[in-house]
Formats: sequence, structure tokens, C-alpha cells
Amino acid sequence: MKKALHKDFWMEIKKNKARFISIFCIVTLGVAFFSGIQAASPDMRLSGDAYYTQTKLMDLKVMGTLGLTDGDVQALKNTEGVETAEGSYSTDVLCGEEGSLKVLHVESMTEETNQLTVTEGRLPEKSGECFLDDAFAQNQGYEVGSRIVFQEPEDQNNLKSETFTVVGTGKSPLYISFNRGNSTLGSGEVNGFAYILPGDFDQEVYTQIYIRAHGVEKTTSYTDAYDNLIARLRKNVEGIQKERCEIRYNDVMTEAEEEIADAEKELEDGRKEAEKELADARQELEDGEKELEDGRQEYEDGKQELADARQELEDGRQEIASARQTISSGWNEIASARAQMNDGKAQLEAAENTLVAKWQEYYSGKEKLDDGKAQLAQAKKELEEGKAQIENAKKELESGRAQIEEGRAELDARQQELDAGVAAIQSAQQEITQQTAQLQEQIPQIEAGIVQADEAQAQLPGLQQALTDAQAVTGEKQAALTDAQAALETAKAQVEAGELTEEDLAPYEEAVSAASGELASAQSAEADAQSAFDAASQTAGSKAGLESSLASVRDGIAQAEAKKEELEQNLVQIQQGQTAIDEGRKSLEEQEVLLAPAQQEIAAQEEKLAPAQQEIAENEKTIQASEKELEEGLQLLQQGQAEIDARRQQLASGEAQIQANEQRLVSGEAQIQANEQKIADGEAEIAANEQKLADAEKELEDGEKELEDGWKEYRDGEKEAEEEIADGEKEIADAREDLNEIEVPEWIITDRTDLPEYSDYGDNADRIKSIGEVFPVIFFLVAALISLTTMTRMVEEQRTQIGTLKALGYGKYAIASKYLNYAFLATVGGSAAGILIGEKLLPYIIIKAYGIMYHNVEGTLRIHYEWKYAMTASVAAVVCTVGATVFSCYRALAETPASLMRPPAPKEGKRVLVERITILWKHLNFTWKSSLRNLFRYKKRLFMTIFGIAGSMALMLVGFGLQDSISDIARKQYEELQHYDGTIISDEDATAAEREELTAYLQSSPEIQRFTEVQLTKLTAQSGNSNISVYVYVPENLENFRQDVTLRNRVTGEQYELTDEGAAISEKTATLMGIQVGDEITLEKDNREYRAKVAVITENYMGHYIYMTPAVYEQTFGEKPEYEDIVFSVKEEYKDQAERVGEKIIEYPAALSISYTTSTADQVDRMLGTLDIVIVVLIVSAGMLAFVVLYNLNNINITERQRELATLKVLGFYDLEVSEYVLRENILLTIGGILCGAGLGVLLHRYVIVTVEVDAVMFGREIRPVSFLYCAAITGIFSVIVNIFMHRKMKKINMVESLKSVE
Repeated sequence: MKKALHKDFWMEIKKNKARFISIFCIVTLGVAFFSGIQAASPDMRLSGDAYYTQTKLMDLKVMGTLGLTDGDVQALKNTEGVETAEGSYSTDVLCGEEGSLKVLHVESMTEETNQLTVTEGRLPEKSGECFLDDAFAQNQGYEVGSRIVFQEPEDQNNLKSETFTVVGTGKSPLYISFNRGNSTLGSGEVNGFAYILPGDFDQEVYTQIYIRAHGVEKTTSYTDAYDNLIARLRKNVEGIQKERCEIRYNDVMTEAEEEIADAEKELEDGRKEAEKELADARQELEDGEKELEDGRQEYEDGKQELADARQELEDGRQEIASARQTISSGWNEIASARAQMNDGKAQLEAAENTLVAKWQEYYSGKEKLDDGKAQLAQAKKELEEGKAQIENAKKELESGRAQIEEGRAELDARQQELDAGVAAIQSAQQEITQQTAQLQEQIPQIEAGIVQADEAQAQLPGLQQALTDAQAVTGEKQAALTDAQAALETAKAQVEAGELTEEDLAPYEEAVSAASGELASAQSAEADAQSAFDAASQTAGSKAGLESSLASVRDGIAQAEAKKEELEQNLVQIQQGQTAIDEGRKSLEEQEVLLAPAQQEIAAQEEKLAPAQQEIAENEKTIQASEKELEEGLQLLQQGQAEIDARRQQLASGEAQIQANEQRLVSGEAQIQANEQKIADGEAEIAANEQKLADAEKELEDGEKELEDGWKEYRDGEKEAEEEIADGEKEIADAREDLNEIEVPEWIITDRTDLPEYSDYGDNADRIKSIGEVFPVIFFLVAALISLTTMTRMVEEQRTQIGTLKALGYGKYAIASKYLNYAFLATVGGSAAGILIGEKLLPYIIIKAYGIMYHNVEGTLRIHYEWKYAMTASVAAVVCTVGATVFSCYRALAETPASLMRPPAPKEGKRVLVERITILWKHLNFTWKSSLRNLFRYKKRLFMTIFGIAGSMALMLVGFGLQDSISDIARKQYEELQHYDGTIISDEDATAAEREELTAYLQSSPEIQRFTEVQLTKLTAQSGNSNISVYVYVPENLENFRQDVTLRNRVTGEQYELTDEGAAISEKTATLMGIQVGDEITLEKDNREYRAKVAVITENYMGHYIYMTPAVYEQTFGEKPEYEDIVFSVKEEYKDQAERVGEKIIEYPAALSISYTTSTADQVDRMLGTLDIVIVVLIVSAGMLAFVVLYNLNNINITERQRELATLKVLGFYDLEVSEYVLRENILLTIGGILCGAGLGVLLHRYVIVTVEVDAVMFGREIRPVSFLYCAAITGIFSVIVNIFMHRKMKKINMVESLKSVE
């Protein structure tokens, strides 16, 4: 019986594959989404931590106000909890073209911390090389091998060289995203980073020291364990801070005293040297006056000598002109002869080149011909040898074949003898086996009959009682019908007598009809009980005959087995002889197999010889033709060589004559040139003497002026020396004053949270965790509920089969196990698939999406199975589905077999709500009325379908709503609420004059629209057991504040004014602290608590802001605000040039750095934009769930109503009309589900938004109308697709099978 149930279980799965697959898919989706989203957050942390461990990212960074020394590094290394400490240099520089300068943060390479990742090229290995930020390099067009120039400010000289060669590009663990931090140079923002060797820095002390904690590899970043480890390490580092700062202070003071002493000595030496130089200068001036007088006399004597020399030169020039004309005619004649000679040479060289090429072709062809002859001879020899080898192989092959044929004939004869014996034995065995099988088949039947007889004997009393009860019920129903008929007859008599009306007869007629129906049911039950009792009685009486038959069958089996053993012994003897024959055949086959390759090889060799012989014949013809062509070419070459030799001799004779004539002309020219040289020398000498006279005259004039300038310079130098000495004395005095103002230095200790984007990565992991705590749970609940409905419907659908099994004697547990195993297998299988897919695929997609923004997860992806979430989802799915099955089976098995084998009575038809709307109901046709009645008649199906569609619709709406809420917050914050373009962070050390200079520039700049001086202070607000960091914003000019910041109510849009009635706080701050308008907020400043009244709660999305007027600030803190920072707005035409405007502002000493609103907004967009892929995953998953839900519920609906639909077909409905009849209900249910899902989605969206928010950010609360349309359209499309599938299924309904009686 168990075997039959087991077989029926697998047949049920095969028969209802769609139902099984739907449960499997729903559970897979639910478990995959639940466990996958939950696992994404820890996987993100593990992936980030793996990158930090791989690159040895620092845990603490120490900076000192007076720098850090090697002693500080060593002291930190010796501190408890420090694994390693490494000093580093850094500075900010400018690079690029003028007008588009970019800010680079340059650091020195480190060996034990902050390991770089090379994208292209290599790391610097020698001085003058640098490693560049790959994002910066790509944006600015730098490549490996490019040269880059670093421009330092004029008052800064931290680098030994300005020009470096880019040897590599890549990434640094200090910058895991796009943000590179702020700077005091350029626009105020760092655009990239670069690394160079420590030796390229010209600094005596370190800028910072990077520290790695001991045991940090055993903890995971973004966890409490890591935070506690770093907190202990920070405390230990702070413990040595005071001592090291005092040591540094003493070193600086000692060094400064030594430098001042050296400056005083240098000043005294300079005073003495200046006095000596002034005395020497006076003596030189007096000697110069005497030399000037002697020079005037020499100048007058030289003038007369120059006039005589000029006349002699003029006579020589005329004689040379005549001789040069004669020489020119001779050269023209030689040039003509030389041109003819060159033409002949050119022709001769061309002929020689052609001849040389022909000779080369001849020798090359002759060499090829000789090689061809040798190859031909060798080929002929190899051909003859191959033929001989083939003939010998053929003879050996024929001899082997003959021997094999003789052996095979002998084995065939022996084989025939053995086959005859085997056939006889096998025939006998087959007969015995058939007899045994027939007997064996009879045993289970006989035993089953005996068991059934025993069971029937045991059931006889119960069946007898059931028959008696059924007969009693029939009697009661008969009496009830008689009474009802009597009452009806009495009523009719009263109607005839006029005591009652015709309408009063309706209750009596309905009573008679009901009694007739009950009597028919009772009679049917009585007939069933009688049939069961008769069958059991007959079965019980057949037991004795069955036991006798069983003994006879077993004796026959024993005899057959003995005969079978005897035949097997004979068969063994024959098989031994067969083994010898098989071995002989195998040996012959092996020999024959060896002959086949030999035959193939001979054939292959013969095939090779035929083309080789043909190729040899063709090559002989080719060689003969080539030999003839070479002989003809040799004759032509010899003739051409003779002609060229004759031409060469003629050209040599003409060349000799031309060279003789040229020699004579050259000799004449040499004489002319010699005479010209003499004249030229004379002219040069005259010119030189004239120049000497001019120079002497100028020297005299210059000497007089120089002497005058010298006396003036002497007097200026004397005054300058006195001023320099005075300045030196002042500098020394100022240095002593500065030395007295130096304070004991401080250490600034920061950790990873101060790195750009480090904390944001952890916050994003928390956002995923928050989403995973809400959205997947709801998703899973919908999936579990649909699975529950499916199994409940399955049990109810098979109640007739359950009744039959129960009537046949199967126990309740055996019957229920079929459905429990069905639900368990589908759920466990779906859970396993969901875990395998969800915990690998979803975290991979989410982390890869964040990899677009955070490069720290590109190569260190860590995706593990989070068994806690996997088991939670799996157990919940099993409990829901199997639990529903247990409940349904328990309810069904509690009924009697007779009631189960009859289909449940159809739902009683009632008037629906639409029927009460008479005008509408009258205009509906039959099919519409039937559809509406069916919807409300099966309320369970109505509510489950609407709930399934509404749940899926709500989940999709939450996905689109999250996108709407998150995508707009940057625009709202920095366009609608905060309107200024940047914030100037002032230098605390700036003087009042420098601040006024900056203010004056802002007032006069044509690019600045307005600016407001503000106090922007970061304070702590008490919120229960935790603290919130808030920014207190106090504007100096309230009129400008109205233009810079909009205060408004998020819900009503009402705008507020900042007044002296109290502070305005952001909505998120008020929510976290539970504050309403009129309450007080507690702020902590300098370890003291202050209270401020809340007058306004304003819309705000990024950060926590508290806006106060100067009066409210003074009233709250008891002091006037200090306006150290400035917010400014750029004119509309300069909006796209805000950074260029900022570069001008940052040049003023009072401006330390600038934070741009556009940069902050872009950063927020990038940060929140990574959630888009997560939202897409949510939407796609919800859409898949919607499709599976619609398909599953519609499939169940069609299966349950097969008889109804078959009846409609029998009544003449076409397939399309039947589909419209059902699909009309689906459309109405889909519309109802969409409407309910829209409302549920709004509530669910609000809950999810509040849950996934982090403390410092408030998401929007609105869902765009188009998102409702998208969700409704997607649900509608899925409904249409499912309806198409259902239409095909309804077309296949067999009318005859569906209408067969189930009784």
C-alpha cells in the first residue's frame, strides 16, 4: 500500500507540474529575496574590509602643529597596540595650464601602510618619478611617460623639483571614491592625488604619521569590535602626546635660538664688509679720472693716419675688376662641356645597373637549376626504393591472411557443437523461469486477498452499523418528507378556502423540495453503505480457498528451483569450452587487426608513389626548359657588357680634358683672390682703426658718464648698507618676538572616518541592511501566503481522492503524507534554489553597483552564505506551507469517506451588492451578471486574489516610491531650500585687516551677487541616550538669509521667517528628538548645556541644522556670535564658473578653503545614485512575484472550475466566450488588486522610508503619479500575459472527461 502511495505521489507531481513549479518558484523568489537582501549588507562590509586589509589602510593618522620627527615615529611604534607606524610627507600643489589649474595632493610613498593599486605602469623607483591618480590622469590627459609640473605657492618650497615623470597610474586606499577632500589652494577642492619618493620632498619633519593597529586583521571594519580596538589605540596614542609635544617644543626653541645667534653674527660681519667695500670704491673712482684724460690725446693722432690708407685701396680695386671678367668667360665654356659629360655618365650608370640586375637573375636561375637537378635525381632514387618495399610487404600480408583463415574454419566447427548444447539448456531454463514467475505473481495476489479478507472481516461490524444508521436516517428523512407533503396539502386546502394566498405556499413548497433533496442524499448514502457491506462480506468468505492455493503455489516453486540448479551446472561445463573457443577467436582477431594497418600502409604508400612519379616527370620537363632560357640570356649579357666598356673609355678621355682647363682657370682665380684679400685686409684694417677711434670716442664719453654714475652709486651704496643693517637688526628683533609667541604643539589624531567616503560606504551598507529588514519580509509574507493558498486549494480539490483512499483502508497519516511530502518537497527545493541564487546573485549585483562609486570592492569581492538568514527564510517557508497542508488535511480527514467521495455542495447563490443597484443591474447581460455573482459567491478566492495582486502591486510601488523619494533630495536641498553657491571657511589666524580685504573684494566683485557672514558651529544635541551632531547657523544679515535659505513646511508648503521668537530646526532633528513647536532643545557647547526655544520646524533633507537670529543666539549662549564663515551666491551668468570665481577668492589670506554647493550636491547624487540598482532589483523581484502570483491563482481558479467551464461549452459557448466569462473576473480582480495595492503601497512606502533612513539624512515622502501608472501598467501587462496562457488552457478542457460523474 505504501508503494502505491509513493507511486501516486510522483504521478501527482507529474500530473500537476504547473502547480508544483508555481509553489517552487514562489518559495524560490521569497527565500532568494529575503536572504539575498539580508546578506548584502554584511557582504559589503566584508568586501570593503578585505580591500583595507589587502592595501594595509592606516587606522590612525597623527599630525602635529609643529611637524613630526623620527623620534615621534619611534615612540609611536613602541606604544601598546601599535603594529606599525610610518612617517610621511605631503603638500598641496597646482598643475595644468593657466586658467584651468587643478589642485593635487602630493604624498610620499610608504612601505608598510596605504599600499597603492597600480592600474597602468609601475610605482616610482627613483627621484623625479611620480604615481598619479588614474581618474585625474584620465580627465586631464596624462599618460605613463608624460611630464607633469607641480606649482607650489610662492611662500612654500616643500619639493626639491617641480617637474616629474608619470611612471604609473592607479588608486589609493585613502580615496575609495570620487571625493578628494579640500585644500587652501586653487578653487578650494582637491582634484586628485600623486605619490613621489620621500627623497623628492625638501622637508625636515614629517607632515603626518600613519599607524596600523595590532590585531586589526582579526576584526572587520564598520563593526563595534573594530571601533573598540581603534578607541583603545587612540587612547594609548593620546597617552604619549603631551611628552612628545614638549620634546618637540624644546627642539624647536633650541634650534630657533641658534639661528638667531647665527643671524646676529652674520649681521656684524656684513657691517664690517660694507665699510671696507665703500673705501675701495672711492679709490677706484679717483684713479678713473686720471685715465680718462690720457685717452683724449691718443684719439686725435689716429684720425690722420686713416685718411692716407683710404687712397691706396681705391687704385687696387680697378685692376682686379678687369681680370675677373676674363676668368668668368672661361668658366662658362667649361660648364657647358661638363653638362654634356654628366649626361653621358648618367646613361652609362643606368645601363650598368640594368646589366648588373640581369647578371644577378642569371646566377640565381643557374643556382636554382642545379638544385632542381640534384633534387630530381634524389627523388628518382627514393621512388625505386619505395616500389621494392611495397612488393615485399604484399607478399608477407598474403601469407598471414592464409594462416588466419585456416584457424577460423577450425573454430567455427567447434562453435556449432557448443551452440547446440547451450540452446537446449537455455530453452529448458526459460520454461522453468516462466513457470516460477507465474507462480510468484500469484503469491502477492493471494496474500493481498487474504489480507483484504481479514480487513473485510474486521470491518463487517462497522459497516453493519453504518448500514443500520443509514437506513435509520433514510427513515427519518422519509418521515420528514411525508410531514412536509402533509403540511403542503393542508396549506393548499387553506388556499382553496381563502385562508391563505398563493404566495404563502412558497415556504411549504421549499420545505418539500428541501426534504426531497435530503431524502435523496440519505438514500444514496444507504445504497453506498449496503454496497460496502456486501463487498466486505464476499471478501471475508474467500479466505479459506486463498490459503489452500498459496500452499500449492509454493510447492511448485521449490520443484522448479531444483531443476534449474541442475541445468545451470551443465551450462557451466559448456561455457568452459566456449571460453577456449573465444580465446582462439580473440587471438585470430588480434592477428587480423595487425594485418589491417599493414594493408592500409601499403595502400597509402602506393598512393604516395603515384603523384611522386608524376611530379618527377613534370620537374624534368621544367628543368630542361629553364636550362635553355639561361643559355640564351648568357649570350645577351655578354654583348651588353662589351658595349658598356667601350662607352666608359670615351667618357674617361673627355673628363681628362675638362680637368686640365679647370686647373688653369683655378690658378687665375687664386691670383685674383690673393689681390682681393690684400685689399680686403687693408679695408678691414682701416675699418678696425675707424671703429677703434669710434670706440675710443664712445669710451671717453662712457667713461665720463660712468665716473659720474660711480660717484652716485657710491653715495647710494653707502645709504643702502646703512638701511640693510637696520633691516637686519629689525628682523632679528621680530624673530625673537615670534619665538616668544611659539606655543607648545598639539597632535591632531584622526581615524578612517575622516577619510573621504569611508563613512559613506558604511552608511550605504547600513541602508541596505535597513531595506533588508523591511522590504524582503513583506515580500516573503506575500509569497508564503500564496503558497499556503495553493496547498489548501490542492487538498480541497482532491477530497474525492482522499475519501476513496480512506474507504480503501489507508490511514490518516498515510493519506496526509502524500500532501505533506508534496508541500515539503516543493518548499525545500524552492528554499534551496532561493538560497543558492539569492545569497550569491543579489549581493553580487548590489555590491557591483556600489563598485561604480567605490573602487574598494572591485578586486576584493567577498560573498558568503549567511546561514542565519537562509535558515530563517527556509524554516518560515516550510512552516507556512506544510502547516497549511496539515490544517487542510486534518479538516478533510475528519470527515467520513462517504461525504469525502461526494463533491462539496455548491455555494448557495445570494443577491450581491450590484443587484441592489437596479438601474445598473438591468443593463448587464447574462455573462456579466454571472461573473459578478461568481466573484462574491467565492469570497475566499476573491480576497486571496485581490490580496496577492495588491501585495505585489504594493511591493512594486514601494520600489518606484523609494526611487522617487531618494532621487529628489539633493535637488530639493540645494536648489529649493539652500540657494547659496558656496561657503568660505575662514582662516582662524587671519588678521582683521585680511578679513576686511576679503570682504571688500566680495563687495566689489562683479561676479558675486550677494554674500552673508555667518557663524556656522558644530554642536551636540541631546537625544535620549544618544547625541546628534547639529550645525548652528547664525546669519549676520537676515535680509540676505531670506534669499540664501528657505524655511518652509514640507506638507503644507507654508514658508516661515527667522525671527527672534526662537530657533528654526530641521524636521529630521525634531523627529529624532521628539520635539514640537514651542518645546526647548538642549545643546551642548564646551561641556555646558544650553536650552533654546523651538519656534519653527522646517523642511530639510541633508544634515541637522538649527537656524538662529543673532539675538536668539546671544540669548541662548550668553555671548555674541562670531561671524567667521561666509556664504556667497554667484550671479546667474557666472553659475557655471563658480570654481573659477572661488580660485580668486582663495587667493586672499583670510579664505582658508571653499565648499561648493554643486560639488556637495553631486556627491550626494553619486552616493544615493548607487541605490538605483538596489531599487531596480526590488522592482524586478516584485514584478516577478506579481507574475507568479497571478499565474498561480488563475491556474487554481481554472482547475477548480473545469466542470463549470465544460458545462458552458456543452451549452454552446465558444472558446472565446468561455475565456471572456472567466477572464472578465480576472480583469475585475486585477483592477481591485491594483486599487488596493496603491493604498497599501503608500502606507508600506511610508514605513519603509522611515525605516531605511539614516540619522543625518531625511528622504522624501512623496510618490510621483507616474509611478502609480508604471506599477498599474506592469501589473496589467502581467495580467494580460497570464490571461493568454489561461485562454490556451481553457481551450484544452475536455468536455466529456470534465463532466463525468465523480460519485
